[in-house]
Amino acid sequence: MIDLFVNLKNDPSHRRHLAKTFTWRIIGSMDTALLGWFISGSPVIGAKISGFEFITKMILYYFHERTWYKIPFGIKYRSKNKYATAPTIENIKKQDFSISSKDRSLLMGHKSVVIWFTGLSGSGKSTLANKVAMELHQMEVHTTILDGDNTRLGLNKDLDFSQEGRQENIRRIAEAAKLMADSGLVVLASFISPFAKDRENAKEIIGKNRFIEVFVDTPLEVCMSRDVKSLYSKAKAGKIKNFTGVDSPYEAPENPDIEVVTQDLSIEDSANMIIDFILDEKQLKQDTEQKDKLLKRA
Repeated sequence: MIDLFVNLKNDPSHRRHLAKTFTWRIIGSMDTALLGWFISGSPVIGAKISGFEFITKMILYYFHERTWYKIPFGIKYRSKNKYATAPTIENIKKQDFSISSKDRSLLMGHKSVVIWFTGLSGSGKSTLANKVAMELHQMEVHTTILDGDNTRLGLNKDLDFSQEGRQENIRRIAEAAKLMADSGLVVLASFISPFAKDRENAKEIIGKNRFIEVFVDTPLEVCMSRDVKSLYSKAKAGKIKNFTGVDSPYEAPENPDIEVVTQDLSIEDSANMIIDFILDEKQLKQDTEQKDKLLKRA
């Protein structure tokens, strides 16, 4: 019963079926009341029959609607993932443009990469991403930050926190990060991204050669002790469902590019570790000769 009310809040199809159930039963019950009155000769008996039928048949009709909603019979296409897109339309083709991602990077003066921060809620991902962005900004590196809470307030506000919703959340973010990286930016993406498959999919979308996975490794008990947003306490009380670390798993990266153990490092040292890695791996180094040629051509 609790799940029913949760679904009514998160899934519009449940609300639609409930509204259809209610309005139809009003019509049906009025018909039953008139028939009961006609047959028995008593409007009171007709009203009693109608009232009893209103409740029982509303329940039966609602679950009848929900059952048929799950049956694919007569429906040409319905994905198991409610957030999945329809099959690719044959007439859609990728449009190429004259200015490439490489051209934009040359103009920026550095290569574009996506630094993907993953870890438990409260591990310090957003704080660390913000610090790295500040340091890179001082180095005249063009950056932008994609953050879990912020994107849930805008781009992904229609998604829930089911496994399907989380998968779609990460897919959309990866596509957005790819577009931003294509424009020449260094993108810092801070997301719990608990499932290894989703992170791997993000890497495929963005491009393995410009995807840097940072595992912000903070023990669960430390994250729970911080609990700045009181999310862990709400999840343990059953007020939040599918919360990572409580009733939903976190699949830690087996081989991240960078692992930051926040218990052992300050925020400054953690940020420097990431920046040093980027510089050592020449992720941001640009071919200055090519840039000079580009500027002369302009």
